[in-house]
Amino acid sequence: MMYAWLWAIRHLIHRRDRTMTAAAGIAFAVILMFLEMGFLEGVDRTATLLFDRLQFDLLLTSSEYEDLSRTAVFPHQRLAQAAAVDGVVSVIPLSMGFAEWRMPQRRSWLGYTSGGQIMSIAVLGIPPESLPRAFQIGPEGVFSSITEAHDAAHLLTRPQAFLFDRRSKAEYGSADYWLEQSQSREPKDPLLINGRSALITGTFSLGTGFSWNALLITSDGTFREFLPQSPTGTHFGLIQLSSEVDVPTVRHQLQTQLPADVRIWTREEITASERNYWVRLTSVGQFLLVAVVLVVVVGVIFVYQMMTADIRSMLSEYATIKAIGHTPAFATTMVLGQASILALLGFLPGWGIAVFLYSVARTHGGIPAEMTPGIVASVAAVSVGMCLLSAFLALRRVHTADPADLF
Repeated sequence: MMYAWLWAIRHLIHRRDRTMTAAAGIAFAVILMFLEMGFLEGVDRTATLLFDRLQFDLLLTSSEYEDLSRTAVFPHQRLAQAAAVDGVVSVIPLSMGFAEWRMPQRRSWLGYTSGGQIMSIAVLGIPPESLPRAFQIGPEGVFSSITEAHDAAHLLTRPQAFLFDRRSKAEYGSADYWLEQSQSREPKDPLLINGRSALITGTFSLGTGFSWNALLITSDGTFREFLPQSPTGTHFGLIQLSSEVDVPTVRHQLQTQLPADVRIWTREEITASERNYWVRLTSVGQFLLVAVVLVVVVGVIFVYQMMTADIRSMLSEYATIKAIGHTPAFATTMVLGQASILALLGFLPGWGIAVFLYSVARTHGGIPAEMTPGIVASVAAVSVGMCLLSAFLALRRVHTADPADLF
């Protein structure tokens, strides 16, 4: 079998132009698979971005909750009713809405150009004293330390104060820019939220996704002041339990004692619901899933056509191999060897280019694409499988080569 692999390598070297063309085609398919899978993984990851950064054991929502863009509200008294259940340590209210954000001025070679375009921005409202207990704290958290979280909570006690996500998309302006404007007595570019003057008093780090491009955190009072169109009530209740209690038991008690206008979620349930919505039900997720399938199908067709043409042009050589005594298994190994080597030649440059494109997508497009080991392994497996499937389909022509045709 090693001899068959050597024949495969020699054949690819001998027909280097055709080999380079095939490898380029496979590399193109690999790049597309990396992009589609990377974006799909980004949709899956950012679908739960907010919930992954919140501290809760159980989550209280309206019974009409569908996803983060359609949250619905429930009465405030449900928070107190949930807090009265045995085993519940606290229930932190969290509101979410979307406001109009006036885009900042932009610098050009002529100086500052007028901004003023209106874009949507997500806003979270929370009691300032609950801020350190509501969000994850640490290197991967919303705040890097408990001290930073307490300082941010103090900043939110100021009137018209907001915290700005440092990882918001660039077109919304940088955190430093808005801090400078807010600290200036006569700002050149006053901050307007829903047409009202506001201040950026601090920052946090959460990130963007397909639900929002920029994010603010403010106090619950300021939230109601700036988003008066939001229905009266609360969007989420972060239920935190005692470490000694059994979570399913407390959840059952909450479901029994609270009215039917609210729903109790575990962390696993709410994250699974968001992933299902964004990956399977939205046009974004469906498009990316279909795109991955189409790339694989087109790749199989391309490699099959290439290998079929190559085999057709070399039928006399394959007939000669049979004539000198090699078994059909030898020819099969040779063809499959060529397919495997082509998969490798196409995968490696495709991988390198995809790493660069991921960086561009994150930096300039705000698309949360990450080159994870799972994506690399999946694309590698699909690439090899695609080439081997094409080789199997083309093998019929190899086995029809007749030594008698040589004479």
